[in-house]
This record gives sequence, C-alpha cells and structure tokens, in this order.
Amino acid sequence: MAAPERRAFAQRINRTVAAEVRKQVSREHGGSPQLSKKRSGSQQLVPLTEVVEPVDFEEYLAAHPPELEPGPLRDLIEFPADDVEVVREPRECRTLEPGVPDEGKLDARVRDAVQVYSEDWLVVRRKYQRLSTMYSPNTAERQRQRQRGLPRQVFELDEAAEEPEELKRRSPSLDDTPRGSWASSVFDLKNSVADPLLPALLEHTAMEELDRCNEELRKENRHPELLALFPAPDEDEAVERCSLPEVPREHFGQRILVKCLSLKFEIEIEPIFGTLALYDIKEKKKISENFYFDLNSDQVKGLLRAPGGHPAISTLARSAIFSITHPSPDIFLVIKLEKVLQQGDIGDCCEPYMVMKETDAAKNKEKLEKLRGAAEQFCSRLGRYRMPFAWTAIHLLNIVSTAGSLERDPADAESERRGTWNERKRRTLERMSAGEEVCSFASFRPATLTVTNFFKQEGDRLSAEDLYKFLADMRRPSSLLRRLRPITAQLKVDISPAPESPHYCLSPELLRVKPYPDPRVRPTKEILEFPAQEVYVPHTTYRNLLYVYPQSLNFSSRQGSVRNIAVKVQFMAGEDPSQALPVIFGKSSCSEFTKDAYTAVVYHNRCPEFYEEFKLRLPPALTDNHHLLFTFYHVSCQPKQNAPLETPVGYTWVPLLQHGRLRTGLLCLPVSVEKPPPSYSVLTPDVQLPGMKWVDNHKGVFHVELRAVSSVHTQDPALDKFFTLGHVLEESHFPVRLRDAVLTESSVEGELRASVAGLRGAGLGPLLAHCHQVLDKLLLLIARPPIIGGQIVNLGRTAFEAMAVMVNQIHQGLEASQGQHGHNPLLAAYIHFAFRLPAEPPPTGDEAGTPPQGAAIQCATLSRATGRPASLNLSRSKSISNSNPDLATTPGSPDDEVQQILGSKGIDRSHSWVNSAYAPGGPRAVLRRNPPSSSADLKQLLHEELALQWVVSTGAVREAVIRQAWFFFRLLGKSLALHLHQAQKLEVPRRLRFPSRFVDDIAALVGTVSIEIASRYQKDVELVEHLNSSLAFFLNDLLSLMDRGFVFSLVRLYYKQIGSRLPSAQNPPALVALRVDFLRIVCSHEHYVSLNLPWHSLSPPASPSPSVSSATSQGSAFSSPAQDQRVAGMFELSGPYRRQHFLAGLVLTELALILEPDAEGVFFLHKKVISALHNLLCSHDADTRYAAPPVRAHVAQLYLPLLSVVLDALPQLYDFTENHSPRGRLVTVPGDEGDSDSGTISQSVAMAIAGSPLPHAHRASPFPLPAAAPRPAGTLSAEASRTLLACLLWVLKNGDAGVLHSWCAELPPLHLGRLLDLLYLCVACFEYKGRKAFERISSLAFKKSLDMKARLEEAILGTVGARQEMVRRSRERSPLGGQESVRWRKNLAHWRPNSDKVDKSREEVEQEVLVEGNLATEASLVVLDTLEIIVQTVLLAEAKESVLDGVLRVLLHSMACTPSALFLQHCFASQRALVSKVSGAPQRGLTRAAPLTARLRQGVSSNVLEESAVSDDVLAPDEEGICSGKFFTELGLVGLLEQAAAAFTLGGLYEAVNEVYKILIPIYEANREFKKLAALHGKLQDAFGKISSQSAGWERMFGTYFRVGFYGSKFGDLDEQEFVYKEPSITKLAEISHRLEEFYAERFGDDLVEIIKDSNPVDKAKLDPNKAYIQLTYVEPFFDTYELKERVTYFEKNYGLRSFLFCTPFTRDGRAHGDLHEQHKRKTLLTTSHAFPYIRTRLPVVHKEEIILTPIEVAIEDMQKKTQELAFATHQDPADAKMLQMVLQGCVGTTVNQGPLEVAQVFLAEIPDDPRLYRHHNKLRLCFRDFTKRCEDALRKNKALIGPDQREYHRELERNYLRLRESLHPLLSRRIPQLYAPLVPRSTHR
Repeated sequence: MAAPERRAFAQRINRTVAAEVRKQVSREHGGSPQLSKKRSGSQQLVPLTEVVEPVDFEEYLAAHPPELEPGPLRDLIEFPADDVEVVREPRECRTLEPGVPDEGKLDARVRDAVQVYSEDWLVVRRKYQRLSTMYSPNTAERQRQRQRGLPRQVFELDEAAEEPEELKRRSPSLDDTPRGSWASSVFDLKNSVADPLLPALLEHTAMEELDRCNEELRKENRHPELLALFPAPDEDEAVERCSLPEVPREHFGQRILVKCLSLKFEIEIEPIFGTLALYDIKEKKKISENFYFDLNSDQVKGLLRAPGGHPAISTLARSAIFSITHPSPDIFLVIKLEKVLQQGDIGDCCEPYMVMKETDAAKNKEKLEKLRGAAEQFCSRLGRYRMPFAWTAIHLLNIVSTAGSLERDPADAESERRGTWNERKRRTLERMSAGEEVCSFASFRPATLTVTNFFKQEGDRLSAEDLYKFLADMRRPSSLLRRLRPITAQLKVDISPAPESPHYCLSPELLRVKPYPDPRVRPTKEILEFPAQEVYVPHTTYRNLLYVYPQSLNFSSRQGSVRNIAVKVQFMAGEDPSQALPVIFGKSSCSEFTKDAYTAVVYHNRCPEFYEEFKLRLPPALTDNHHLLFTFYHVSCQPKQNAPLETPVGYTWVPLLQHGRLRTGLLCLPVSVEKPPPSYSVLTPDVQLPGMKWVDNHKGVFHVELRAVSSVHTQDPALDKFFTLGHVLEESHFPVRLRDAVLTESSVEGELRASVAGLRGAGLGPLLAHCHQVLDKLLLLIARPPIIGGQIVNLGRTAFEAMAVMVNQIHQGLEASQGQHGHNPLLAAYIHFAFRLPAEPPPTGDEAGTPPQGAAIQCATLSRATGRPASLNLSRSKSISNSNPDLATTPGSPDDEVQQILGSKGIDRSHSWVNSAYAPGGPRAVLRRNPPSSSADLKQLLHEELALQWVVSTGAVREAVIRQAWFFFRLLGKSLALHLHQAQKLEVPRRLRFPSRFVDDIAALVGTVSIEIASRYQKDVELVEHLNSSLAFFLNDLLSLMDRGFVFSLVRLYYKQIGSRLPSAQNPPALVALRVDFLRIVCSHEHYVSLNLPWHSLSPPASPSPSVSSATSQGSAFSSPAQDQRVAGMFELSGPYRRQHFLAGLVLTELALILEPDAEGVFFLHKKVISALHNLLCSHDADTRYAAPPVRAHVAQLYLPLLSVVLDALPQLYDFTENHSPRGRLVTVPGDEGDSDSGTISQSVAMAIAGSPLPHAHRASPFPLPAAAPRPAGTLSAEASRTLLACLLWVLKNGDAGVLHSWCAELPPLHLGRLLDLLYLCVACFEYKGRKAFERISSLAFKKSLDMKARLEEAILGTVGARQEMVRRSRERSPLGGQESVRWRKNLAHWRPNSDKVDKSREEVEQEVLVEGNLATEASLVVLDTLEIIVQTVLLAEAKESVLDGVLRVLLHSMACTPSALFLQHCFASQRALVSKVSGAPQRGLTRAAPLTARLRQGVSSNVLEESAVSDDVLAPDEEGICSGKFFTELGLVGLLEQAAAAFTLGGLYEAVNEVYKILIPIYEANREFKKLAALHGKLQDAFGKISSQSAGWERMFGTYFRVGFYGSKFGDLDEQEFVYKEPSITKLAEISHRLEEFYAERFGDDLVEIIKDSNPVDKAKLDPNKAYIQLTYVEPFFDTYELKERVTYFEKNYGLRSFLFCTPFTRDGRAHGDLHEQHKRKTLLTTSHAFPYIRTRLPVVHKEEIILTPIEVAIEDMQKKTQELAFATHQDPADAKMLQMVLQGCVGTTVNQGPLEVAQVFLAEIPDDPRLYRHHNKLRLCFRDFTKRCEDALRKNKALIGPDQREYHRELERNYLRLRESLHPLLSRRIPQLYAPLVPRSTHR
C-alpha cells in the first residue's frame, strides 16, 4: 500500500466516530479571531478513539458496598472471598512404594532431588476460572449439548412440502390439509371444519390487561438461551483459549506388550535362558534395556536350584512392556539365548540341537541320556556361568503390517484434539513419514508369533556392530543368514499394544506399579527405554540406575593359561571384599539383587567379546570410595584334580566419582595381574602404581561402557558445576576442591558467577531433564542472595539473565512442540505445578516489602521510592525511578511520566548504574555489612525482584525475556499469588497488598512491552502475537490479585501505546487486530461482569469536574422522569458509561470504530470484533450464575449501547431482504425537489451527497412514504451481519423491558423508524428456509461458493494494486488464510458448515432443521416483544401515526417470512391488540390551529413559509387535499408539534423547543390535560437547563459551512453555480472534498473530475471544457456590528444564518503570499437564498460582495487577533496556565519575536507619504500599544499561576518581553503631526 493510502487508512481507523465528535466539538462563538473556549466545571467528552480513564474500581466498591445494591446481583458485585486459592495437590505416584531413598545421610544433591521428586504440587487456582471461555470455550460440541431437548416447531412450509405431488393437484379434504382447515389450502368449504374459537375475543378487555396477558403468553416455554440456538463462535478467533498444562509425569512412548509363552527345542536336556531387547538398526542403537525370561520347566530348573533357595518373584516375569518413543520401520526385537557353560565350542554345543529331532527320540535315547548326564554335571559344577547359544530377531514392522491396523474409532478425531501433550507429541512423531505411519505401534491387532528358526552365536562375532550387520542382512531378500543351518525351536511370543493401566506391573526399579491387587501373581516388567533420539522431558521421579556394558578384552599378551575368561562385576563401597553391595539386578529365576555378576564365557578365547548388560542401582550417597571392581577369571570347564574352578587372572576398577561427578562413557582400562594394593579405589587404574604388574605393559586392554540413567546425576559439566557450588555455599565448608582447583571463600564468588553464566553451555537434554532443579536454584539466588564471608552477594541480575537465556534455549530447542500462544508445555507445567516461592519464613514487617525489625543486612537493590500518590500509580516522590534510574526529575503528570519511562528506553545508558559493575547483580554489587542475625533478614520478595530485573534488563537478555515473555509473566503471576497466600493478604484490601514501588515497576513493565508490540508488529509477526497474548493473559491474572483500577489503567496504557502508532503505521489493521485479541483475552476473565460494575445506575465517582449526569446518578436509574437523560446515556457510548463499564465499553467501542463507514474493506477485522462480542454473550448465556432473568437483565444492561451502534451501522449490514423485494423495506430516500434535469445529476441525489437533513438516507421516515428502492449492499458480509444481529437480539431479549421502554420513549420518530427498519432486517435475516433447503445444501455447493470467492479475489489481485495489498493482508491476518468465511452466495448465508464431512446423516440434518426452526421462532418473538414496547411507547407519546405504519409493516413482514405456528399465534394476538388500540381515536377540530401556527412561523424560523410548501407531499401523499388528511386535525397538529419539539431537542436547538411549546401549552390548557402539561413543563425545564449549562456553546454542534462552486458543462444547470453547504460541525475540508470528488467521479469518470485547490476567482477560459471542476472553500457566518448587538448567545450566532465570509490572501503579482508590505487580503461576502438551518443542507448563493484589504489593514487585523487571544487567555475562568503560556510564547518568545516586531518595523518605521494611510498608521500604532499592555497583563497572570519549577521559564519570557518593548518604543512614540493638528487654529490672544 502506498504511503498516502496508509496514512489515509490510519486516519480513518484512528479518527473519532462522527456521531461522537458531533456531540463534543463545535465552532466557537464570537467574531474574528475565534478562540477555543472550554466551559468551566464541565466534563469533557472523550472521543471513541481515546480510552477514558476508568473509575477507581476499589474506591467505587468501597463507596457502593454490595449490601446496598438491591436486586439479585448483590452476590456478583464483588469477587467471591474464595476466588483465589493455593492448593497442594498430592503428587501422583505410579508405584505402591515411593521409590525414594530413606531419610538418612544423603548428600545435598540427592537431598535436593528427593525433595523435588517427592513434594506435592503447589497450584494456584482461580476457583471460578472454569466458567470463563479460556477453559470452558463455546465450542460446537457444547452448543449441541445445550440444544438437546428442543421442541419441534411447526412450519407450514415443511408440512406443505411433505404432501404428495398428486394431492396438490386436487382439492384436498380435511385430512389432507396441513392445518385441517381451508385457510391453508384450496377452498373446499364442504369438507372443511372451522378453526377453534379464540376465547374472549369479542369481550371488552382493558388495554393494560390485554397487554399483560399477551406478554405472559409470549413468555411461556421460551428458550432462555438465544445464542445456544445460533452457531458457536468462530473457533479460529478464540485467542483466549487455554488448557491447563499436563501434570509432569514420567515419559513413555508407544507401549507394546510382549509375552513369552513357551520355548521348546527338539531335545530338552538343559536349561535355556532368554533375553529380549529392542534395537534400531538405522540409528545403530540399543533402544531398551534387557528383559530376561526363563521358560524352562520346573524339572529342568531343578538342575540349577540350590537347596532351600527360592528365586524372587520379580525374576520370574515372562511378559514385558517396551516403550518406543520414535517408531521406526528399522526396529527389531532381538532374542538371545544362553545356556550353562560347558566344555566345548559354541558350534559343538549347538550341534545336538541342529541334528537331533524330537521324532527320533527313541532312536537317540542313549545319546540323549548321555547329553542329559553331561548337562547335569555341568549345571552342578558350572551353574553360575553362561555361554552364548543362539539368537533371532523379529522385525516389528512385519507385526504391524501383517496384523493390520485397528479400525480407527470415530471418537479418535475428538481425542486427537484433546489429548495430553505427550499424546499429541507421540502422534506427531507417528506421522513423520509415510513409512512410519505404517509402523505406528499405538494400535494394531495383537499377534501371536511362533519363531521356529534361531541362529547360533559365533564366538568371534558377538559385538553390537556384528549384530547390526546381521539385522541389516535379515531385511534383504537374499539374506546370508537364511543359507545357514538354523537351530530349530518353537518360541511362542504374543505381541500387542500395551493396555493403559496393566495389572501386576513392575517398574524398572522393580517397584510395584498401581494397580497391583495381588503380590503373589507373576509380574510384568516395564522395560526402560533408551530412546533412539534424545527425549526432552524433565525428570519427575527418583531414578538412579547405572548400566555396565563390558565390550571386549585383549589378553593375547597375558602369560599363563588364560582361555575361558569370565568377568565378574562388583559394586564396591570400599576395598574390603565384604563391602560389595547387593545392587546388581538379578536376571531370571534368581534373587532380586546380587553382589556380583558374570559375563558369558566364550570357550578357549583369549580375546573375547561381550554383549552383557549389567544393571545396577546406585546408592543415594556416593563417596570417593565407591567403585566398580572387575575381576577376570579363567574358568576350568573340565574338572582337574586340585585345580580351582576359577582362577583370577586380572583386576581393574572404575572409581565412580571423578571430581565429584559420576563417571560414565566408554572406557579403555588397563588390567592389573595382581590384586590391587590398599587405597587403590581413590585412584584410577591409569595411575602407574609402584610394584604392580600390568597386562601388556599397562596399556588399555579392557573396553567397557558405563551408561547412567539418573535423575540425580546430571552428567553435564556445566550443570554439575552449578549444583556443586550451590551445595558448597549451603554447607559453607571451605576450602573445597572443585575438579583440579581448590576454592576458598575469596574465590568462590567468582566461580559461582561463572557457573551461573555457564549454564548457557549446558546440553539441552540434561538442562531440560533437570530444569525444575535449575530453575528452583536460580530463583533462590534471586530471592535469597548467598552470604560469603559474612557479605551478601547479590546475584539477582546474573541469575535472571541465566534464567532468560535458559528459557530461550529450551524454546528454541523444542520449537516444534510449542503449544498455543507459543508456550512450551514443559515450562508451563513447571510454573503451574512445581514452582513455589523459595522456602523462607514469612516476613515480620507490617507491610509488604518492609524489612523485619532489627534487620542487619540489606541487599544491594535499586533505590526505590516508598510513597505512592493516590492519583495514579506512576508518579514518584523520589528523584530516582525504581523502574528507570535515568529519570531525574518528577514528571508533571501521570501521562508525561509514562512517556518518560517508556521513551527513555532508547537513551544512552553508558553512564547509568544499570551498566555499572555496582548495579544489582554486577560483579561488585556486594554490600560490606555485618553477618545477618537470621536467615529471614536476607529474604527479598521474588515478584518484586523479577519485575525489577525485567524492567532494567538490556541487550540480549532483554530480547530473550521479550521472546519468552509468557514464561516470566506466568512466573510473576504465580509468585504474586503465593506471596499473598503466604503473607495472608488475600483478605487484605487490594490497595494495601503491594507497595507502590512494585506497582510502579509493573506499570513501567507493561508500558515497555506495549511499546515492543507497537513497534515490532511488522517485523516479528509471530513474536508480537505471542507477546501480545502473553501481556493480555498477565493482566487477566492481575485482575484477580491486584488493584483492579490499576489493572484497568494498564489496559488504558496499552491502548495509548497502540493508538499512538496507528496514524503512522504501515499496516494499521494488523495493529487493530492485535488490540482486539488483547481485549478479548482480558475480557475472558471469569468475573468479567463484576469487573464492569453492573450497578443499577451510571454513577462514576466524583471527579474534579463532574458532569450533570454523574452528579445526579447516585440512586436507581429509573426512579423518576427527571433521569431520562441518564437512561439515554445507558444506550450510548458516553463518558460515564465507558468509565463505569470499562471493559464492556472497550468492546463496544472497538465495534463502533470498525463499523464506521470509513473503515470499510477490513473484512477480517469485522469478523474478529463481532466474534469477540458474540463470544462474550455466549459465555453469559452458558454461565449458570446469570441464569435468573433479573440477573441476565443486569448483564444485558452492559450492552445497551450495542443498540445505538447497530442502528448507526445499519447501512453497512448485509441486506437480507433482497429476496423479499415485492414486500419492500422501510427504506426511504428524500423525494425529488423539482429542480432535477434528465440530462444531469438530480437535485435530490446532489442533496444526498451534500448531506441530507435526515440522519441517514436509509432511515425510516416519520411519515408514511412510498417504498423506495432498497439501500445498496453494505460492507459487512452476510455471516458477520447475521452474527451481529443475533447479538442485538440477545440484548433485546434479555434487556430490562422498563429500560427499553424508557429508551424508546426518548427516541425521536426518526430513530424509531430506524429501529423498525432494523427489526425488519432481523426478521428477514433469521427467516426459516425450510427442511428442503437444508437437504439441498451439500459440500459441493459450499466448495463452489469458495471457488467463486477465490476467482473474484484473483480478479481483484490482477487489476488493482491497493486492493491487491488489502486482500493479501486480509488473507495473511485471517486465521483461515484464503479460506476466510465471507459468504459470497446469498442463498448460503443462513448456513454455516460445522464439519468437514461431505455428507450429513439424516439425524444431523433433522437436528439442524430443529435448531434453525427454534432460532427463527425465538428471533421473531424477540422482534415481537420489541414491537410491543414501541407500540406502548408511541401510544403514551400520542405520536402514533408516524410510527404505527412501520410497526404494521414489520408485523406483516414477519408473517410473510415462513413463520412457525407458535409465532403466528402470538403475532395475531399482538395485531388484534394493536388494532384495538388505534381504532376509534377521536378526531378533533382545528379551532385554534391556524393562529397558533402563525405564531410558530414567527418564533421558530424565517423559512417556515417556504418549508411548509412540502407539507402536502410529505404528510398526505395519497390523499386529494391536505385538509382531508389525518394530520389536518388538532390531534394531528399536536402530534406533529411534539415530533418537532423532539427533533429540536435532538438537534440541540433548545431555544426553538420553547417556541413550539408556546403553541402546545394553550391547547393542553384548553383540554385540561394537566398530566401532559406537567410532562411538557418538565421537558421545558430540561431544555432551559441545558441552555444554561451549555452556555459556552462548544457542547452544541450547529454545523460547519463550505462554499462549493461547480464549473463545466457536464454539470448542466449547475455550471458556474455556487452553493453554501452545511456539514456536521467538525467536518474537515478534505473530508467533503473527498466525498464530492468520489461521487462525481463515479458519475463522470475518475479522470474527468478535478478539484480546484485555491479560492481565487475561476477563469473559465483556462478550464478544460471536457472536465468537471469543483471549487471548495471553508466559510464562516458573518454578522454586521448591529447584528452582534442582537445576537448575544451562541445559539443566536448559529441560527438564521444567511451571510457568510471567506478570506483569500493575495499579492499584486499573483502569488498567494508575499512580504508584509505586499500582502493583501480579499474578503468575499456571500448571501444565500434562505437562512440556515433549512430542510436542505445546501443553499444557492444569490449575492456576492468582495472587499479588498491593503497590507496595513491586514496587519491591523492580525494584531487585533493576537490581542484578543491574549485577552481571552488572561481572563479565562478557570485559568488555563498551559494555554496562557502557549499564547505568550507565540507573542513574546524569542523564536517568534520577529512576528510582531517585523510588522511594526515595516509599517511604523516611516510616516506614510499617502495621507489616506495616516489613520491606518495611527490605528496600527494604537493596536501595538494595546498589544504590549495585554502582554504585560498576561505575564503578570502567568507569574501568579506557575510553580517553582517554571520560574526560570517565566523570567525568560519577561526578558523577551522587555526586549520587544524596547524595540517597539521608538516606533510607537512617533506620531503623525497632521492627525493631531487642531481643527480650529488657536488664537494667540486671550
């Protein structure tokens, strides 16, 4: 979009709504110059584009206690006492046992871990938040639930459609007709019966009783929730939608259950042991721990069982649950088999299994017996040793694809949306590729496999690398493995998806998982996963496991008999053999834990490879003596005499702690031949110990890998250092060793800072796994600075920076898993559940933030001010601002300070302490004080420090905080709530909860973030959207915790920042969209209604300048007729309304602004704002707190201005009546005035462009006029219009009938006509289309409509540049992108698809028909209710003739729009009542009409005679003569006069009201109508009161005038004609110019219309004859001197205007402006044919006169103007210092002294030669004398007004004035002698 177009759009978006501005700005009275005057003591109205200052909420509540509020809202005025609660939620423990180590001697690291993993969750809960739309959204599903049980409405349209076609061709009988009578079918009187009689129809009933009965009948069986029948709000706009974070819990992937059923070989001679594990060959990783199973028979097991020993039940498991986080087609389930060690190679031992068959058992009986005997011997002697036997693998992809995926449950679609974060993450991982979609293990049919082929293990190919090669080879069609002779066996395995909560399950730590009903049942083991790729989840349970993987040994150089090598693994607590700990998990059919474990033995191999996995449970407290001891044995397979079974041949070990860190990873260890010497455990085997023999000369010969799965040991150097230093500080034992360095008290501070800063170097996985502990420690450093050597070290800034970097790092690393609003679910869960204030005793001070008595230590924090002024929360009592130390002065006003705070963010801070080393958190921020007397003395309030550190943050840290603002806002919010809970301040008045310094920091913080949003919305769209929503959610939280008035001021501050950027914004709609989203989130608060102060009256607290309404609005709103003005204020976006109902006012203001005609084209903004309003009203409908009708009426009262907003927006609404053109609309346009020409633009059309006196061309006339063509289509889409009308009907349905009655009573007939027009549109909008229409609608039609829209947009994109940009931006900003739901087909407007299904079931169609029928019926009944109110109002006003015709039209239209039988019943009742009310009204004569009308002509207007000429056209267009019309009666005259008085009141012409009532009073007196006389005098009192209260005149808007000249033959008769146009008071020249140019450009073409920019006389010869030229000039009313004596009041100076003046500067050489001595001025005086105001808003100019002023006369006029300005500013009451100083500066300021002084030097330096200029010269000299005197008076006045801070400024003004006076003195003292010569010569004689 081009720059001028951007500016124009921004001005339209940000400009004041016309209707609002016309009420508050007007042209001031008086001659030239005209000065802006403000009436003393009056309350200034605030335009809609500016946010009003809300009422002081807490003060308002104190002044209006809920107990004093009558009615049902009493309990909803204030928040409930239990609104915010802090709940300890027990941490869910999956296992029956807690699984944490027993309390004992635990080191600090384990103690911290145990505390983090065992303490309960601490949740701040807003008890009623479930009622807000954040957590109870208005979804389509919820709407369907609310629509259950609807009654079926009967429609004649549907029943007629059901008749067979042949029945329609003949005359139906009684049974054939839908309603059983001839009324609805072809006449067949013989077979028809009468309708049932209506009881009491012919009886006389009082009107009041009839209305009451009808109303009660209409209220029966009504659906209470109108919007429950309407489609749910657009979910794409639901920016406030939130979900509670998922409770942190242990991570699981997709889980499969593997059951080992049986294992059978051809021969059964010895025990066989199995192992299962998962491998991913693509990643080349083992992705699970081992599962050991034993399927041997009890007989075979007896070969190994020691006498009296029983295996633990946990080792008898035969089923296991595997977890797979990253499903892949490359995952194999590998099964390895082992047997007891025996003599011989693996091949030899496998031979019998490959050769012998079960069928040959008898033949091989002897061999089998021999083999069994040998096996029994080996089992008894070598039973503890194993040897590799065989292996096989199952490709899991085959299981899934063979078994086939389960049929997907229909409910999956919903669960897909509502699943937990882990589930959603899993689903995302499942869909990573097409192949992975097949191998999803979440759902497949269980499969039972029988594995028949095993491959024998090869002794030299046992490594993991060899296994991966085998597995890859298995996938190939021509696998080498298939060529090998297999070992035949039958292993039956059952594989299925694991159930959600399996019974009898053991965790990897062998803890019993709930549910575990019976401990005697064989368990299922959960197998720990080693994910193929790192899984980023925090630890939530205590887990401390170590896995040991021996890999290979090289004893080729070892001397001696070393062949059958077994490695024994032991976990030693010391060096004594008895100190071996039983921490090694048993495998199968053994004890649960053992002290040692052996690797399998490869027969006769000096360099064996190992594949074992040893699982160890690490002790909670590790010391330097804990180590792994590996002992290498040679095992004698063949028994020899005196030969031991095992001979130790080597030793090596691994100390588990190295510099305080757990040692893990791949190790290559040397092996000692001899037993290690004493104290070996504290050293590593790499150390060359003296006297020890090593294998292969101390080279590394044993490869082993250690893998820890621990939630205690971080295995990250940066984290280890950070935690270690933290524990060192807690224990305070110095010196301490850290790695290779020794730390003392003097050096630990630097190391601590470095460790905190070094957290950014931590790995993402470990950082996330331990993020709860890290964040707890950082927050502890912020809130409780450590003491080192008796000195406090303030690490707040360092810790805050580290936290910001850490959170940003986590976000960037897990960008794909972000939730809505850019929140990381893991961090959100930490704040919601785990975060708590650092453990400290509560403060003992009396006030928040006050240190306890006797505190010996204060932390080095920012200098803070303690006082908080009552006016606003931002001004300071000290010279240094807490939130910004660069502010060195006290601001003059709150807004000024906001600007200073926010503006100073860009200043140079190089000399500020913010960048100083001594700033809080800086390297030298240490206060050297005495040691503290108690730990409580060190406590700082965390929320204060967080806010402070954020405010003063700079650079990259500030950017990181901004990017993750949601985290810090949430952290801040919860810390606030926890502080209030711990300090027991939740019951304390909100103003006393927090100190002023913290309140100031929050204000500065919100202002800063608002500026970020406003300045970066174009560059970082996604960031700004998240930042915007985060700020809104934060303010939403603050509404439950802080001073609510203060939070409103923060909302206002945000609005100011956004509003200030709109005029210069490149893309204003984007900013407005952000603002609407922000407001929607803030308004989603669960106590939104209470926040809007829903009192009976608009009664804002006393203000310095209270308005009339606020001064008299302390009681009930409708207690007396005198409060009618306040009733009208409830229906307008007035100042008092917007102040009291602050949030509702903002919502409706946004709606009013976006519905302005000038804001057209922003379709997605229409949708966004209307959706926000719709969402609010839906939430009220669904909220059980507001279910009672009286309460609902109070809630609806908040939205009463919506009626006025929609009335004003009627031209923009979609016209649903186009399908009913024969019936016509109430729309009328002014008739032709008779001066039209067929070849040119008609006078009526030109008048419409110029501005009709009727409020809008579409408004209904107060008199019955012929129906005209419908209005042009509006700017709103059909869907947006329909939603807006539904909201309107909600207000009408739920609003208090008395309030609506009072409002209608105040509406003039013109506005009542518009209201009827709106009701007419509502009937058409919600017309029932019939069941057939629903059945015809299909997805094809919907797609076609979207295609039409897309083609239309393509056409636009291909032609017009500006619109191309607009449509593109609309697509980008719209949540649906190009699929924005704008309906382009009218016949589809009533239908909105609620799913993506192509076809709907019959049940769904029936339900839609049912809902639509109920909606149409309810909408019609609401319209009928409103019509009844209008009728009653009109009857009371006795002006019914002008409105009742419109009422009848709406009634007839409602009966024509396929009504339901229920509605028709009530409609006929209302129609009968209406007819009875208006029939028989007495007609009276006009005995006094004529003379009284003559008086009216004299007193009201000089144009009455001319205007009355249209009476027979307007009053009685269908009658022969005026005298035979219904208005030519006394009653008709009275009705017309009452309408005239109402119109004058609406237009602010209160003086004319008196003249009208002078005629009405004698009529009422003659008829003894004293009640009407009382009401009339009451209205007179109001009129006179308004005249006196608005004496200054600026409140009354009488108009602005422009001269418009037409030039060119294209204008026809208008060529060279000049007119004076009357426009609304604040209309700018550019506005009317643009309007006229656009109008005529549409008639003649864009290139043929040209605006003449100047006001000079037009030379027609220089104009293009083929073009049309328009010249516009602003003119002012002109009065002669004698007229000014008569026209004293502001009204008189703006009424009866015929003469107008405009001035044109020129020089003799043709330039407009020149030097002073050559500057002339032309004054042009215009006289119109009639006086304004007139029924037309333009009048022709009938006389023109020009006056030329010479340069000196121009100078005289300018100096008189300056002098008058000075006089006005000096004597203004009350005094306005700012205005006075502004005028003074313009007169005597140094920069403008050249103005007056140059005028004097040009014209007064020399006496003119021309005597004709003598008097001008003298007059100018006298003007300057008066000018200097006025300057002196103004300086004296200013001196009395200023404060001490402006004295220097005043002295400068005085010095400037003295210099000016000295310069003028010689010029003013020179007189012209000729002027002072005596007229008669003096006589020299006496």
